[in-house]
Amino acid sequence: MKYILEDQITLITGGSQGLGKQFAQKYYQETINSKIIIISRSEDKLRNAVTDIILTATNRKKEEALSENDEQTVHLLEDAHTDIDPIIINEHTLHSTIADHRLFYMPCDLSDYESVASLFQTLTMVNMLPTQVLSCAGGSTPKLFKDLTGFELENGVRMNYLTALYLSHQVARVVPNCHLILFSSVTAFFPFIGYSQYAPLKVSLKALVGILRHELPYARISCVFPGNFQSEGFELEEVTKPDITKSIEGPSYPISCEECCNKIVWWLEMGYDDITTDVVGWFLMSLDMGLNKHNNKSFLWICQLLIGTLANLIIVPIYMVICSIQIKLWHNRQSHQE
Repeated sequence: MKYILEDQITLITGGSQGLGKQFAQKYYQETINSKIIIISRSEDKLRNAVTDIILTATNRKKEEALSENDEQTVHLLEDAHTDIDPIIINEHTLHSTIADHRLFYMPCDLSDYESVASLFQTLTMVNMLPTQVLSCAGGSTPKLFKDLTGFELENGVRMNYLTALYLSHQVARVVPNCHLILFSSVTAFFPFIGYSQYAPLKVSLKALVGILRHELPYARISCVFPGNFQSEGFELEEVTKPDITKSIEGPSYPISCEECCNKIVWWLEMGYDDITTDVVGWFLMSLDMGLNKHNNKSFLWICQLLIGTLANLIIVPIYMVICSIQIKLWHNRQSHQE
């Protein structure tokens, strides 16, 4: 199944901010016929995201028209508006832009199974079942395990696993021949101190992808393992992230949300289904492959298998000793401060 942006009905969860919103922006700007449906819990955030996506696209087109001295197009774009048109179906509301009816939004709690089922019922009623589904919803609260609250632990499970699990289940039942793109994390390859609320759920997603590839032979199942990218979520993570977590991560230079989105789209267009966004992620995937992996669809996967095998025998044991020393020294410093 070839990945293309045009002539699609694309459902994007977590579409009100971050990477999900960036994907919606890309589809809206670079296609003519595709319909984009963004999903999030907050209707206010969704409405603001739709307005921002349209204004950004309009401004870019205006800049292009100005550079080409196309005054007629500039005037037309200046008259463009971002009014929202509610479409009500059996008490469910799917909102669309009046201007072109290409960008839609619908608030939905994706961690509630019945809400997700209701979302797909609504899409069925309006004949807008997706051909592509991007599960971008998620978020991390990096803290030491003992410092996490019960709410934060539960929220981690809801945001990072249940949202993708329930969405995937509806895809399997309603549109089993679509392209499903799940978003895991590089922490799925190397879980470490500070990510107990996040990494275990991303590992679970990786396992789910392997099972879905067995059970849905007519679907294309892709899994993305992004590294750090600049977003609202990344800024919040830095506030709570323990020093030892930052130390093990090393210097982190997050790429822009737009660059991250463009890289993922490029790899998908090239036909790959296990995707990282930087060299570190690719190397960590190599270490995680082992000799019992199946259905891996990443760039140069044979090289990854060889590199991973050698590195796990020679490099990883040394690094893990260094990592253990770092953590032990950090614990010693903490005990002296108490």
